Amino acid sequence: MACPHARTGPLYPQKHATQRQLSQQQRSKYTVARTSRTETSSPSSIIPSGEPTTEPVCSDTSFRKTGRAAGRPIGDLVAGPVLRNSDYGEHAAAFLSGNFQPIIYETSAVIEISHGETGQSSSLKSDRQPLDFIGNLPVDFPGGKFIYVGPNPKFSREHYKAWGKGPGQAQAKEHTSSGWHHWFEGDGMIYAVDFGRRYDEREVGNYGRFDLQDNESVSKSGPASRKLTFRNRYVRTKSWHDELRRGMRLFRPLMNASGEAFLPNAIANLIFGGNFLKDSANTALCFFANRLFALQDTMPPWELNQITLETTGPCDFDGSLPFFVPFTAHPKVAPGTGHLLFFGFNPVYPPHCTIGSVSPDGVVGPLKPLWHNAAHGATFMHDFCLTEHYTILFEGSMNIRPLRMLKGVHPLQYDRSQLARFGLIRRDKNANMSEVVWCKCTEAEMVYHFVNAWEDSHTGEIVVIGVREDGFFHGALAATGTREWITKTLDQGTSVPRMHEWRIDPSRGEVVSERWLFDDIVEVPRINDSFTGVQNQYAYAGRIHTASLSQEAQLKFDAVIKYDMNTGMKQVYEHGSGRYGMEAQFVPRSSSVPDKDESTQHGESSSEDDGWLVLFVHDEGDANMSAAEGCSECIILDAKRIQEGPIARIMLPTRVPYGAHAMWCPLADDSDHHPASSKHESMLSMIPPEPRAFAISEGQHRALLGAVMTGVLRAASGLFVNGWRPWIAIDDREQYAFIRMFGFRLDELNSLGMFRKEQIETESKSGHIFGDIFALPAGIAIESALPSLTLFELEGCGDCRLVRETLSMLDIACTHRPCPHGAVRNRLAAAAAQTQTLGKRLDEYIYPEDAKLPYLEDERTGVRIAGADQIIEYLYSEYLDGAAPPPMLSSGKLAAMFAQIAVDARGSAKGSDEISPFRRGPSGAFYSRPARTPEKPLQLWAYEASPFCALVRETLSELELSYVLQPCARGSPRRTHLMSRTGGTFQVPFLEDPNTGVAIFESSAIINYLRSRYLQL
Repeated sequence: MACPHARTGPLYPQKHATQRQLSQQQRSKYTVARTSRTETSSPSSIIPSGEPTTEPVCSDTSFRKTGRAAGRPIGDLVAGPVLRNSDYGEHAAAFLSGNFQPIIYETSAVIEISHGETGQSSSLKSDRQPLDFIGNLPVDFPGGKFIYVGPNPKFSREHYKAWGKGPGQAQAKEHTSSGWHHWFEGDGMIYAVDFGRRYDEREVGNYGRFDLQDNESVSKSGPASRKLTFRNRYVRTKSWHDELRRGMRLFRPLMNASGEAFLPNAIANLIFGGNFLKDSANTALCFFANRLFALQDTMPPWELNQITLETTGPCDFDGSLPFFVPFTAHPKVAPGTGHLLFFGFNPVYPPHCTIGSVSPDGVVGPLKPLWHNAAHGATFMHDFCLTEHYTILFEGSMNIRPLRMLKGVHPLQYDRSQLARFGLIRRDKNANMSEVVWCKCTEAEMVYHFVNAWEDSHTGEIVVIGVREDGFFHGALAATGTREWITKTLDQGTSVPRMHEWRIDPSRGEVVSERWLFDDIVEVPRINDSFTGVQNQYAYAGRIHTASLSQEAQLKFDAVIKYDMNTGMKQVYEHGSGRYGMEAQFVPRSSSVPDKDESTQHGESSSEDDGWLVLFVHDEGDANMSAAEGCSECIILDAKRIQEGPIARIMLPTRVPYGAHAMWCPLADDSDHHPASSKHESMLSMIPPEPRAFAISEGQHRALLGAVMTGVLRAASGLFVNGWRPWIAIDDREQYAFIRMFGFRLDELNSLGMFRKEQIETESKSGHIFGDIFALPAGIAIESALPSLTLFELEGCGDCRLVRETLSMLDIACTHRPCPHGAVRNRLAAAAAQTQTLGKRLDEYIYPEDAKLPYLEDERTGVRIAGADQIIEYLYSEYLDGAAPPPMLSSGKLAAMFAQIAVDARGSAKGSDEISPFRRGPSGAFYSRPARTPEKPLQLWAYEASPFCALVRETLSELELSYVLQPCARGSPRRTHLMSRTGGTFQVPFLEDPNTGVAIFESSAIINYLRSRYLQL
């Protein structure tokens, strides 16, 4: 295979002894991507601010590209192949296609806007930015985040075939399936538009820092501006971590499992996943007690960093929420007291329902369990409502009967023989609860979402408003036969979701009346949240596009409807042809600006609908394109007059798949919206710390101990270069020495290969180190100075550790392209190269999980290899003159197993005291975090066995930062070069950043620099 960038000039030796060269026939055996001893993992994360999402990044953009794709990388704006119902089931095929097709990138993008200025329509622009603003944001629009959550499966769609047909899944019997993927079972992803804080240009100081506090008013006379930030992040639950590390689904489907398979699937989930049900945190959001949560029925809340949206971890409210009590996806704040009321539905074991509350300071109060007959089963519960004095439970006609499985029927069914009922629980001001009083309805009913409830002051009745649907979605989301069932039900027009009212007399314990309020087929109803539990006049809902349901089996909303509950009138805003919205969130007008903007107020006084509706809308384009190739935007409607259409539109850098629920998160604090630039600018101007031998920074102790344990279990492999041996020599102050005294020094000899020896000889004459990209001679481009070797590898992988040890022992510089769990960019590059090597068709799609790691490319020889055994064999053959690897690097499953045990001993402790996301399992430190992509790779002087170097390497990996490794194991001539470069000091790790000119010692300082400079918050 021809070398695409042939080395020229005196820096690159061209002669090699023929007996050391691999023949073309010998090399050809390495050009096939081998699969033995490879780590396979997967998917999502990372595209930096300002990087276009229409072309997924398969290699770093400004230095030498490796692994050009033969296949087509699947991306967020690229439609995947058409899915067959026979493989996926009708429901899963529909909810993995179009704008339900999962996205793979975690994105950040920022734009600054000025109030009072109207942006130009992006359709008129040929240079649309990753984040674009159209319209006028009112000056009194509050600071805060509009946040949306929904299912977004993290693996390629092939994994979500009928269970047994996907990668790594136990095969089901022929012509049967043990379960189909359900939309509700996808991993949770958060999408947020951060509206920041409005500021005046006089507030902006150095590096864009703000000088006023949040509670200080801003003069309207100044040119007010604010920054808008878009982020999307996975909710990184336990199952997200565990499945990524295994590179496959661990949780079998339950929602659409067959009756025979339901119980075996649940037991398998418990054994292999640790829970009967997957913790996806994909349903709803809650902001309470200054904490942000992602929620899912049957599971505890997952707490998110309200600034960065990174997952902090499962929340038990400081130990006050018992581990066995789930948390509803729809908690509500009680009027008057400010307590957060919730119930926990447990479909597995009793009590099947537990009611509780969280005080405003974040402590769970007394819990009230409701006991059921476990053998008989439970009634499915999803939402509830409340008033000033009552908590109102709803048990509809959707129930779980375990005995159904004996007949081969799924235990969850809509049971028309079971009458719906409301449960009234009276509360006092301290959230103490009375016994429940059940009030039966007259027929079978089902409600997924309530609008509101209140106590009628005239009649004493409790008024409940909700979207009654009577089992519609249970049938509409079934695995097979979906379109036919939907079409038939829509034609009948009875069991379709519509606004409904119930009136309950608490003194008699009866539902005294019911009525349909409107005929529109709707869902995801919302109100002004400050009216929860008290009488409201207005409600907002998404109108279901019935043609999409019947023809595509997909749930889409083609309009927003505003209902006036007092007059029966309504306003409708239709999104337009091929455009579909998601749940709308009411955002009240900011009270911090006393003089309201007349352009939006029209002289009207403050009222219940004094604010805006914010929602995501996706434009699926025309009939010639797939919905997955369309564009998403965030629109803002004046809540008083929604029919007039958006007053502002924010064009997003990525699709927002149709999901579940939205919320408004108020501004956290002033630091929430300070530009991050000031922090890394200060890092650029700081004086690099003086190196200190064996210095340990605060917060590093446990991580260093884990790294030391790994080194001990690996018997310090990688600490010495090949053939290391000590020698006494006359002292030379220009040469590195571990010990020097009495005019002598401890010299360290080696037995390196001829290729490396020729490099060393050339380096001594030219003064330039091979692969050095920081101190380049004049006229040498960085692309031509990069090492010929490129390694795609993963921290936390034993096989990758063996390859890194090999490079350290052979003293060979190499460009490292980290592929942490959850990363996309480098994994796609490796997958693309391997796809090309395997000769797959050009129209085939590639995914991040297609990458087999470790994967090595040698530009000098044209060799491409995947798998530790083959890579190590090749490196010793090519770069140590055909020598055999030592026993510590020997091939076989036993060596791989011991290497993985050593790597797992690292644990998941943090490498610094910086607040970091939730970490899970032995490899918890080795998952990606969203980061900016530098124009040039960084350069690290280090060696494999050093625990201090390991912490820096891990940080480079979690940020997916490519870097050139200059190995400095004991006996390496690079120790002298580094000592000369740093004024007589040798210490590693030592980081050089050609993008900024920073050169820095000390692991803690390097980690802080990397995170402040490249972490994308």
